[in-house]
Amino acid sequence: MRIMNNGIEQVIAKLRAQADELWPEAPPDDFRVVRHFVRPYSNVYRLQLVPRAERSLATPSRFIYVKILSRRATFQSNPEKYLARLATEFAAGRRLHEALGSAKEFGVVKPVAYYPECLAMVTEEAFGAPLSNVITRDGKLWPAADKLEQLATHCRRAGQALAVMQKATREASRYDPAELIEYIDVRMQRLLESDRVPFSAADRRQILRFLESAIPAIPVEQLGMSGCHSDYAPFNLLAAADKITVADFTMFKIGSVYNDLTYFCHRLEGYLHKPIYRSQTIRRLQDEFLRGYTEASGHAGREWRVAEDLLFKIFWIKHVVNNYSAIMRQRVVIKGKRASLPAQLFNRRVFRRYNRWLSEVCQ
Repeated sequence: MRIMNNGIEQVIAKLRAQADELWPEAPPDDFRVVRHFVRPYSNVYRLQLVPRAERSLATPSRFIYVKILSRRATFQSNPEKYLARLATEFAAGRRLHEALGSAKEFGVVKPVAYYPECLAMVTEEAFGAPLSNVITRDGKLWPAADKLEQLATHCRRAGQALAVMQKATREASRYDPAELIEYIDVRMQRLLESDRVPFSAADRRQILRFLESAIPAIPVEQLGMSGCHSDYAPFNLLAAADKITVADFTMFKIGSVYNDLTYFCHRLEGYLHKPIYRSQTIRRLQDEFLRGYTEASGHAGREWRVAEDLLFKIFWIKHVVNNYSAIMRQRVVIKGKRASLPAQLFNRRVFRRYNRWLSEVCQ
């Protein structure tokens, strides 16, 4: 495949040529770049669809986003890998947008076009702010009752959306949880290599013993598989007053139904690393997320405490150890230098919380 220069001009030229096909109800006359975001692995452009003259007054403003992969050294070393991710993101987004199309309170960002020769994907703009930003703004300290209720509604819709996406991508095969042992142990070995985190060989042995005894005891009904967003977190959900919209399917793959479920809850738990967030608030949001998930999964009529499932607990261990390792690598040493004193104190608090939780759960 011949790849064009990584520029927005080529994408706009293609959109112009396909305007009648992509927007048959109201084709735009042109496209105007109104904003440019530089991200670690891509350039993202917000484009306004310029209406044709006869529609200019009657047509509300419409916008799309164009993501173009950056030609960094990492891309040059393995372009097929990054193009495959882009193709997966487009295909998964289109499939799930169709699956959730009739839902009013939750949905998926709509893919518009995919141009692999330009390293580009185009999506419609979805309304709302990242849920992570909304929680940061409205969830700290003692949130007002109406703000807390709105946050709870957002999280319940996030749970509903996840359940419906899993139904749409359900697999007949069963998940093999034994693969988690190697995944978790690789990250524990990284922790042991650092003298700046309070993680010992005894901690590793305790966790491995728990996993080796617990995994064979997982009930077969917990081994379901479906499509996994793999980064199902508040920063990838757009929260509007009446709807939650899921974005960014770059890491979509087939896996355990517990992966995204526990990842979202664990990301909410991360707010408690900062004292300005109260456990009562975060527990409420986690409970609402799980309630939305169980209801949309079809379990509302019977008692199902999904957070008590054994595989839920094991996946939580996975996320804790993975985040523990990531913080150690990214924040303890930054660009070859030790982190600042405030950062070290924050890290120490996180590490203590993780150690305490791992010790308690792996008894």
